[in-house]
Amino acid sequence: MNIASVLSDRAREASERTALYFEDGRSWSWGTLDRITVTVARLLESKGITCGDRVAVAAPNRPEVVALLYGAWRMGAVPVTISSLYNREELTKTLEETRPRLVVVTPQTPPVSGWETLCLAPETMKEWESAQLEEPLADPVETKDTDEAVVLFTGGTTGLPKPVVTTHGGTMGAVRKLAAVSKGRPGPYKLAHPDVPPNLLALPLFHSGGQQTLLFAFYVGRPLLLMKKFNAAGVVELVGRYRIDNLFLMPTMVYDLVGLKEPVNLETVRAVLVAGQALDDQLRQRFEKRFGIPIATNYGSTETGHVAGWTRADLVAGRWKPGSAGRVYDGVSLEIRDEDGGVLTLGEVGEICVQSDLAKGYLGEREDSGKLVRDGWVHSGDMGYLDDDGVLFLVGRKRDMIKTGGFQVWPAELEEALRSHPAVADVAVIGVADERLGEVPKAFVVASGTVSDGVAAELMEFVRERLAHFKAVRRVEFVSALPRTETAKINRAVLENQFWGGSPDEKE
Repeated sequence: MNIASVLSDRAREASERTALYFEDGRSWSWGTLDRITVTVARLLESKGITCGDRVAVAAPNRPEVVALLYGAWRMGAVPVTISSLYNREELTKTLEETRPRLVVVTPQTPPVSGWETLCLAPETMKEWESAQLEEPLADPVETKDTDEAVVLFTGGTTGLPKPVVTTHGGTMGAVRKLAAVSKGRPGPYKLAHPDVPPNLLALPLFHSGGQQTLLFAFYVGRPLLLMKKFNAAGVVELVGRYRIDNLFLMPTMVYDLVGLKEPVNLETVRAVLVAGQALDDQLRQRFEKRFGIPIATNYGSTETGHVAGWTRADLVAGRWKPGSAGRVYDGVSLEIRDEDGGVLTLGEVGEICVQSDLAKGYLGEREDSGKLVRDGWVHSGDMGYLDDDGVLFLVGRKRDMIKTGGFQVWPAELEEALRSHPAVADVAVIGVADERLGEVPKAFVVASGTVSDGVAAELMEFVRERLAHFKAVRRVEFVSALPRTETAKINRAVLENQFWGGSPDEKE
């Protein structure tokens, strides 16, 4: 099915009910939003866009981006969602790699030459809403499950982001899977009662998590409340204003909420789902202790879709296991493989491989294009293992592994140990060059208070007492903040470039 069909179906179901809110107080009904997407589709056609053409969108979260996504899908075009934080060089490289027919920008977007552009103005959504449609609304074009739906970019935490081509069938399959897990039953789902609060979207729409949040809300029949950009105080204010009952967050967002100094009222929130990267157990405990809200987790990626996680029902039933990513979802085919592609047994650490039709592969003539999807299996690049109960545990990214004196060390394990020390507010560990051992772990630490003499040595000894000797942190550097990507993940590339020079891929 065409992704846009979900919106059209909801519009027929209850045209006048609210579908979309923006943080500034504006809102649009299902019928109005559906009508706007027809206007957008016709606008794209007037620009020469046809079914299968790519349309790049380089804009921050705003209602026009929602309309553009659904308008493009409606006519069979393929959105290429690009970070609105890119500079001119980054944006140009991205466009050269994806080759869109049209680039949607804002006045704040760096100027690019050689591309036809469409600029979003402050009144654009109002203009689209007031446009007259001379013909009845046509249904979205028919698409095959294997047709391109959207080009998304991986997080780029260790190198340049990679464009991943996803499909209509795979995208909707991922949404259905998460909905069935969250609801405890498969769809279809009735439109939510008008008194039900909207789902909050605080992630960027250029990110797979942001798009999945949007698609999930509409699929299960809930309206959506869109934030322009995440900030902890803003989330608290919107929770109070709209009486939000659930939150979808990344670990860094959890960290920021816990760190708010002023009193915080989240009494209407019943559950929090965290995804995007592993959630530190210390951080989980701090959040649940302060707010009394259980945290469920979801593991997946742009390339694999939703793979494993814990639901609120799992937490209530006592099935949750500390340090785990979650139970592998029903219907997911997952294997842990070694470097030669052999399937490993329970408890053995290897690369997580998932059978999925979500991603076609990386776009263009890339050296790594054939490494992502092989014989229908997505090679995630994440390392982990399964226990006897089918629970998945993550140990880190394949390329993040530190090879020290012949031993394998995973930064996440060291970071978890360091975060339990009272002097550590946040931390990132990378491997740095060492003449004798090849690499050794170095910790970049954001201190929770004033750094006194001897704290670095104390932290190194703290890790030695808790982990095997070969995992010891050999160097510590205190920093005021850790570099992060647009999606709030720690950007290891920035840290690694200080030691490896040029691209961190040279480390390999």
